[in-house]
Amino acid sequence: MKKSSFGIIILIALLLGAGFATKDSELVKAYVPVLLEQLQAGEAATEPVLVTETPKAEAKAQAAAKADADILAITALDVGQGDSILLQMQGKNILIDSGDRGEAARLLTKLEGNHVEQIDMLVATHPHADHIGGMKAVLNRFPVKQVYDSGQNYKTKMYNDFRQQIEKEKIPFEVLRRGQEVPINEMVKLKVLSPQTLYKGTASDANNNSLVLRLEYRDFSMLLTGDIQAEVERELLQTDPAALPAQVLKVAHHGSKTSSINEFLAAVKPKIAIISSGEGNKYKHPSPEVVQRLHDLQADVFNTALCGDIIIKSNGKTCDITVEKFYDEQQAQAA
Repeated sequence: MKKSSFGIIILIALLLGAGFATKDSELVKAYVPVLLEQLQAGEAATEPVLVTETPKAEAKAQAAAKADADILAITALDVGQGDSILLQMQGKNILIDSGDRGEAARLLTKLEGNHVEQIDMLVATHPHADHIGGMKAVLNRFPVKQVYDSGQNYKTKMYNDFRQQIEKEKIPFEVLRRGQEVPINEMVKLKVLSPQTLYKGTASDANNNSLVLRLEYRDFSMLLTGDIQAEVERELLQTDPAALPAQVLKVAHHGSKTSSINEFLAAVKPKIAIISSGEGNKYKHPSPEVVQRLHDLQADVFNTALCGDIIIKSNGKTCDITVEKFYDEQQAQAA
């Protein structure tokens, strides 16, 4: 009971006591009900009000949860001089490449930081060490439900061990070819643009036989080009030019000058260009000429060597981009 209420009760008692001893006792008795009514009204006014969630607030919360479920998250993971891209939506995790072996511990830490508990699809664009070096660590750490590969007969111990581990664990395995589609869910899919048949006799067959994938989610699209070089870019311009335009481009071969010819970039018309490279790498990736070509097309260029992880989130119409590390234009020019 509040102090004010207690005081009123004392006052009533005093009035009653005084009333019975005086000639005005009837007046006092008549006033007591009025005081009691005021007391009850005052206490009712100070009773705590329980606020329950209104239907409108509940609907708003449900709408926010649905909006989160409709977000496709694409993270270009900073794994040094190598490629690794994580796609996430509605609890599914798709990992495309795994960086080099020396970065495997960092890759696992980043995957766990992104709440990965299992890999629904593991994709090896091609068998070079800077793209499959972390596969063994990934297979050892996470349950993997499906593996996709470019199907090259590449005779290295690392690639052989990768294939043997898949067979040993009886993980479903499939080689992808142009024209196939890999559905992630009912809204998102990966289209395979290359290769149709394996290239032979090019400047680098292993690179040119990289899987080229087009990620589509409603009005949003991203082109993932592995390490293809100019030969394959020219062929894509001839075989499937309509499939090339995309808001986001994962720049081929870490921004090497062997790739990203003017005609190809002009056909893609990217608004955002992602380059995966290691800081101070011996190959001097990315090439300044390639970066300039992208700038000439008014593309925003992001490099993992400067930015760390690069995160793109899309609702199927628009997309937002954030980076792990801040950098300024002076640093970018120096790099």
